[in-house]
Amino acid sequence: MEEKKQSKQQESFVSQIGRKKISYQMCFAYIMAIVLPITVLGVFMMRTTYLNQKNYHADLLESYNTGVKRTMYEIASQIYTFSESIVYNDELIAFLRGEYESEEELRRAASEITLMDAYMETYAGIDEVLVYIDREDMVNYRQYRVPTEEIKATGWYQKAQNQYAPFWISYQVKNPTNNEYVWRLALVRKMILVGGDKEAVVMIKVKDTYLSSRISNQEYVTMISVDDTPVFFSNHTRYYGTMPDFSLDPEELYDYGGIQELDGKEVLFHLSSLDISRTSSNMYLVTYDVSAMENTERIITVHITVLLVTLLLTIGILFWFSRSIVRQVKGLRVEMGKASRGEYDTMLTEFHASEEVTEAFEDLLVMVKNIQEMEAAQYEAQIKEQNIQNEQQKMEFKMLASQINPHFLYNTLETIRMKAFTAGDREVATAIKLLGKSMRYVLENTGMVDTTLQAELDHIETYLKIQKLRFGDRVNYKTVVQPEMNLEEYRVLPLLLQPIVENAIVHGLEAKESDGMLWFSIYTVDGTVYVDVSDNGCGMDEATLEMVMTKVQDYTRKRRKSSIGLYNINRRIKLNYGEQYGLSIQSTPGEGTMVRVTFPVLHGEEGE
Repeated sequence: MEEKKQSKQQESFVSQIGRKKISYQMCFAYIMAIVLPITVLGVFMMRTTYLNQKNYHADLLESYNTGVKRTMYEIASQIYTFSESIVYNDELIAFLRGEYESEEELRRAASEITLMDAYMETYAGIDEVLVYIDREDMVNYRQYRVPTEEIKATGWYQKAQNQYAPFWISYQVKNPTNNEYVWRLALVRKMILVGGDKEAVVMIKVKDTYLSSRISNQEYVTMISVDDTPVFFSNHTRYYGTMPDFSLDPEELYDYGGIQELDGKEVLFHLSSLDISRTSSNMYLVTYDVSAMENTERIITVHITVLLVTLLLTIGILFWFSRSIVRQVKGLRVEMGKASRGEYDTMLTEFHASEEVTEAFEDLLVMVKNIQEMEAAQYEAQIKEQNIQNEQQKMEFKMLASQINPHFLYNTLETIRMKAFTAGDREVATAIKLLGKSMRYVLENTGMVDTTLQAELDHIETYLKIQKLRFGDRVNYKTVVQPEMNLEEYRVLPLLLQPIVENAIVHGLEAKESDGMLWFSIYTVDGTVYVDVSDNGCGMDEATLEMVMTKVQDYTRKRRKSSIGLYNINRRIKLNYGEQYGLSIQSTPGEGTMVRVTFPVLHGEEGE
């Protein structure tokens, strides 16, 4: 009835449009046939182009961000390795722990330690290595420094005194070229002098020019900071010392992108954090593509221009064509006015128009009569259609009333079973009993949220008994349950395991003529239930196993004829329990296959 009302409303609207002026109808036709499709198509193309361009630039930006992160990790790892060789160097520890009678003797002993000089010559990324030790007989010589009160008051020096884990800092130094302060990166760690009463602090400074040479792409803006300190490196110097415009949690790791405002305009960005292993610091890398959105907007502007030009051209063509049509229709209207006034003698002799318009005038009266007859026939057809629909509804009610309910089905199967049992055919009676039991479980659990693990295994045993009637010794099974498990207390999604068992029989034991075996191993570990279904079938090679796992994890329509059962099981588990649960498959050619099902330990009452 609703569809009929909508149909009448649509017909009424079309009729109203048909009664409007020709110019209005042509405008409506132009909008519906040209403007609307072209606009929808244009908007779709512009949106698609926008998203494609944005995603393309975002992928390039993410790849560049990953490259920068890889470079910083490499630099940080090399410097950390060098710091290890410093703080655990026996000669250096002996020097810092030793006692010297004169400054000359101390300088001579310091000159004999060439470890730091050799490493700085080998690795271009180190700007300077400083070893701070608070001793009265120590002097500022080569890499060795006596910490001043100003140094002792710094946060990094106090942090080094209070923790053993190495950490990274960004610090300010004065640029000798313009006397402005710039930011640099350094690794700081405590050096324990075993057997001595002092501790040293090692500071390894990273050369900024080395970072610039390794991260030199000027197409993107790069900013790198450590923990909550300002930017210590950028390939655009005006961003040195600025704070990244993000709320960063040191306990979280970041790797995401989007659109953000930079220097007053929208740009693409990608933020990632680098958890520098073996240190207590996090680096944050932000890369910006300042031209991506401008390029995308420029392309969209071209699309809009083309769309507007197309619409304007069609308007011009429509205007030229509509003037000719309207002129003929106005002439027809004049002649129809003469006919309405009874001026029949002048109507045919003075009317000049195209052949179609003239024929339309001549057929006007016949058309009106035919329209009246068609409306009568349509009304009669609607009455007949309504009567047919009423009869169909009555038939549907009768069909619904006569449908077999499950209880009738179970009773019928039980009657057949008893007749077979009475006739002495116990095998048929057993098969019917198993079939009825399996169908009852399926029907009763359809729409249920979960069932007990014991009920699910009972259903599998029923299914295997049916298969054993079919295949005989080709199908055997054994179930091993963890001793302390009571399967009645564990909940599981209903109808979950049967497709796995069916798959094992159809594919795993297909080539077995006899002695086919299925093992069920059920156990729990750390709040997770494991159900392993193993067979001694033909197994799969690595390529086949990889293909099957791909289909299980990523089902598409192209694969609708294979692995859909395993995909559905895997998807049901993940949707109900979480992404950490699901299916996994192990297989060895010639030995068999194991499908492992994992889901959380759940207790509770049966749900619907």
